[in-house]
Amino acid sequence: MSLKQIFQKAGVFVRWRDWGPGKIPVLLSLGFYIGLSDQLISAGFLLRVGLFFVYALLHSALGYVANDWGDRDLDRRQGKPNVFLNLSLGQGITALMMLFLLALMSGVPFIGQPGFVVLWLLWIFFALGYSLPPVRLKEKGTLGLSVSAVAQWTLPLLLTFAALGELGGWDMWALVAAYTISGATLEVAHQRHDQLRDRETGAGTLGARASTSKMDALYCIALLADKLAVGLVCLVVWLNLGQWEIFGLRFPVGLPLFLLYLLFLVLAFVEMARGEPGVVVEPYYTPGHSTTKLLHETLPNLGIPAYLLFLACLQNVYVWGLLLVFLFWRLVLGQADWLWPLRALYNRWRHPAPEQQQNQ
Repeated sequence: MSLKQIFQKAGVFVRWRDWGPGKIPVLLSLGFYIGLSDQLISAGFLLRVGLFFVYALLHSALGYVANDWGDRDLDRRQGKPNVFLNLSLGQGITALMMLFLLALMSGVPFIGQPGFVVLWLLWIFFALGYSLPPVRLKEKGTLGLSVSAVAQWTLPLLLTFAALGELGGWDMWALVAAYTISGATLEVAHQRHDQLRDRETGAGTLGARASTSKMDALYCIALLADKLAVGLVCLVVWLNLGQWEIFGLRFPVGLPLFLLYLLFLVLAFVEMARGEPGVVVEPYYTPGHSTTKLLHETLPNLGIPAYLLFLACLQNVYVWGLLLVFLFWRLVLGQADWLWPLRALYNRWRHPAPEQQQNQ
């Protein structure tokens, strides 16, 4: 078996595609925001960030693999893929325990940081209790939805600040709240998407218990909160990074990011206004492009981390390598069509709508 095949099998086992594209950009954003706010983009800081990324990746993988283990029977009934359906009981237990031990070892460098161990133990309880019996909190309706947001977003974000020695502060609470709201929105989107299958198999999730109209209403509220949460992240970056001297001029380095957010926000509301009444503008589970996706997906997962990495490059030249790897991953390996907004604007200018032609 080649090295490429080994990585592919490992990626499938840990469900890399389900969490990697969403979690890594957030962790990059938080990690380098912390460094930029304290102007600590040194070799030592980069080492700590690297070690924490190993910790975060292993724990993200552990959470999803544990969820697969707890969902074995349910996924078999639903016909959904599950890595443990192709493994014997002994092989599954061995693989799960090896991943658990690796995750534990990765946390050793941060044990001495204030608050880290307590937050770590809380994460273990919520992440494993969410999926595994006898607790299995994911089937507790609204409680399960809340626990998922806490386990996947709130606690990992707090652990990031704790591991990097920056636990506490108004900006931490603002960013944790914002990203938790975004994470909860993703969970609502997921349960809404799986609503029919969960009902057919008797799952106890909120999506299975609530009516379609209630889930649509909840999703609309969550999407609105998510729009504001993305703005809160950009606002915190603007306010806390302050002004830098660039080419002899004092410049608020976070302002361009906030202005880009305002542009995407206006475009998203225009798109909503032009849509059909009562139809949810879906940014996560629909193919194709939309200005709403620019706000909910492109800005948090590409724009914010890339911009913060660029600012870090101005303080430490070695970050250029990380920025290039990140862009290669998101734009090339991810096959992102990042030119489509420019094409859409160009086509609208060359081929205006009929009512615009009449007004010209």
